[in-house]
Amino acid sequence: MGTMVREGAAPLPPADLHSRALPIETIAAGSTLVRIHPTKWSALHFGTCGDNRFDDPDRRYGVCYAALTLHGAFAETLLRQVGATLVPRASIDQRSITHLSVLADLRLVTVHGAGLVALGATAAVSSGAYDVSQHWSRALHSHPAAADGILYRCTHDNDKIAVALFDGARDRLQTAQTAPLGLDRHRLGGLLDRYRVGLS
Repeated sequence: MGTMVREGAAPLPPADLHSRALPIETIAAGSTLVRIHPTKWSALHFGTCGDNRFDDPDRRYGVCYAALTLHGAFAETLLRQVGATLVPRASIDQRSITHLSVLADLRLVTVHGAGLVALGATAAVSSGAYDVSQHWSRALHSHPAAADGILYRCTHDNDKIAVALFDGARDRLQTAQTAPLGLDRHRLGGLLDRYRVGLS
């Protein structure tokens, strides 16, 4: 029998997770992912700092964050201050947009939609406290299914899907195109308009 979770709280991975069949979605070879990242970092930076949602709490493997669309990448990286109506110009100037080519199929655990029930999770796993999300990252990374990462709804625009890739997927990704985030003023203006934010 399942464990009841207080409404709004994110559940920890169930004890029997490793015996469950994971809900897997494939991102096919030839697809493109979008990443907004500090320009000083490689586009294929797999961080181990432990400061991000699905980072390894034990810092044994790295995680690279991207999204299926530019809007999702922007929301996840530039709109993290809840309620803010301005994005610092310095935050724009210090970042680049990179399109990543998927060279071979990526198998990602679906931590949204119907996948939540199969996992014994709730949407709070990808929108609540980072310590719980990181426990899920470690549990999914060590699962016998050997998934390449996690597919989840963006916290700050839940119409969009983000991706947390485990470092074992590094050789299946390639930088296709990169440019400073603020270089294309029309594109940047469209992003700011969508979220009704300005620059400070």
